[in-house]
Amino acid sequence: MTSYIWDLDGTLLDSYGVITAAAAETAAEAGQNDPEEAVYKGVRQGSVTSYLKDVSARSGETVEKLMERYRFHTHSHDDLITLTEGAAEALERLRKAGAVHFVYTHRGPSSEPILRRLGILDFFREVVTAEYRLAPKPSGDGVRYLVDKYGLDPLETWYAGDRTLDVLCAKDAGVKALLYLPEGTCVSATGLEDRIIRDLGEL
Repeated sequence: MTSYIWDLDGTLLDSYGVITAAAAETAAEAGQNDPEEAVYKGVRQGSVTSYLKDVSARSGETVEKLMERYRFHTHSHDDLITLTEGAAEALERLRKAGAVHFVYTHRGPSSEPILRRLGILDFFREVVTAEYRLAPKPSGDGVRYLVDKYGLDPLETWYAGDRTLDVLCAKDAGVKALLYLPEGTCVSATGLEDRIIRDLGEL
């Protein structure tokens, strides 16, 4: 049985506009007026946490305070998040072929409400979020949790994401790495991927 464990932001969810705006607003409140393109690259090539750690080092504001402000800004715009083109169709096509779906994301309690609003929550057997307090990516702990709980075959399990962190997470967990590299992304392949796609329609 083939299993797909999905990242959300930038993979199934078209959310980087909201994420970038929220991170930039948080940085500006701490006196760091970074160009939007620099913020986008910071969060996409790394993570929101790594970007805000950099803001913390430059501003003297604590990472905890910055994360609190970031969560406020991003959650207030969750309604602007949409599905990545072809996401629902890919999930349905794979399910009809016998695959099972899960989510492992750094996103917190907003995950299931967003998936429900967008009409795809029922595709997933379990949605693992930051609320589980597992070690963050690139650790594979979140993926391993699902593999162990559901008895998934690592050779038939894919972790699908859009960042280097996601590839490293898959490799750390011992599953296959599927990297989604859409047109115009600032992310580069690592050479560790088992498969690279440019469009979810390829699945």
